[in-house]
Amino acid sequence: MRVTVECYGASARWCGSDAITLDLADGATGNDALDALAARYPDFAARRDTVAIAAGDAIASPTAPLADGDVIALIPPVSAG
Repeated sequence: MRVTVECYGASARWCGSDAITLDLADGATGNDALDALAARYPDFAARRDTVAIAAGDAIASPTAPLADGDVIALIPPVSAG
């Protein structure tokens, strides 16, 4: 199945793009998508566990199954001073 990953904030730098298409096995989860990104992008791999996933207008569980054509977003940690 094909999933589109939108990269926001620092995650776009870590992945070198603001949108990435992943081909994943049927039944893949958000964690599988994160693992695929970590395998491709070392800068992302170093921060993988700090990133949240959003689907639609809500934060999604990384263990939730994805479907063909889904669009997920990477939400990096944010800090303010």
